[in-house]
Amino acid sequence: MGRRPVKPASEGRRTIGIDIGGANLKYVCTDGNAASYPFAMWNRSSELTSSLVDHLSQFLPASSWAVTMTGELADCFLDRKTGVEFIVDAVCEAARRIGSQPSFAPEIRFYGVDGRFHRADDAKRLFEVVAASNWHALASQVAKTIAGDATLVDIGSTTTDIIPLRKGRVATSSMTDFQRLVGQSLVYIGCRRTPVCALVDRLWFNGASSRIMNEWFATIDDARIVLGIEPEHPDDCESADGAPRTVARSANRIARMIGLDQTFVSVEQAAKLAVQIMDSAKREIHSAFDAIDQPRGPIVISGHGRDLFDVPEDREVIDLSTELGGEISRCAPSWAVANLWADRSKAALVRKGRPSCDVS
Repeated sequence: MGRRPVKPASEGRRTIGIDIGGANLKYVCTDGNAASYPFAMWNRSSELTSSLVDHLSQFLPASSWAVTMTGELADCFLDRKTGVEFIVDAVCEAARRIGSQPSFAPEIRFYGVDGRFHRADDAKRLFEVVAASNWHALASQVAKTIAGDATLVDIGSTTTDIIPLRKGRVATSSMTDFQRLVGQSLVYIGCRRTPVCALVDRLWFNGASSRIMNEWFATIDDARIVLGIEPEHPDDCESADGAPRTVARSANRIARMIGLDQTFVSVEQAAKLAVQIMDSAKREIHSAFDAIDQPRGPIVISGHGRDLFDVPEDREVIDLSTELGGEISRCAPSWAVANLWADRSKAALVRKGRPSCDVS
């Protein structure tokens, strides 16, 4: 199946796609508006409802919310069932609070890896289907609207998804995180949160190979900042040591990985360490890609960590940031789930000749 142009969802019944992750809350509306906010689920879960209310109130009223999630895996929850139930309840409570405003009472559906949308009660009952579903939503929408035969590589802040697409469908039988880790379609490496000690055992410095300290002293984000791939964020202290995300502080964090600090390791030397860290991450992702990929069709690249994947020179590349625009592509699963639901709602209207709340 060849490449198809992206078409915006029809006007009238706006849908907001909501991707509730462990580190970010992301939103895309079918009217083209998008937003992403950092949200550390593991220590801010009690703020989820209020954050949803605050964020969603900034969008124009929508007739429906389509929700996908991965945040249920955060270790503030005993298990995935507890996490799914908590997130579902938080979304419904946010809707109730916003719904007190005139003409704003959204219909809510939760996406599952079965490719269906579920009401809140069903989502909690079918928690294994709803858990960790955002990759499936993105792959389904890409397969239907952008490239039916391709390999999707989506690199976010925490993970990399490598999904084969065939004949307009998701072409993998692996659905849970465990199954996908075993099958290598899920690589727990991203462009922000991955600890350096998860990527390398040793680093070369001044002609010597040093073992690294197995501590959360630095992350891949520090390597990207030192190398200029990611810009500095002096006001952002979401780092391993709680200090700003600047070149100088990132270099110092990397130096700690080999038992040193800024006194002994210059920014230029830290950059050489950063290259080794990045190369290791790229090798891990490429190894998984080689196990999944079938060398036919294009490679669809998504996510703000695309620099971690060097596309083979002989392959066509479709970059979602070009197809959708940078802001929406950063929230690609939200874009996907919004449009999947909007399309199904539209189809239901055509079948029944009237609005329906019973689409599943």
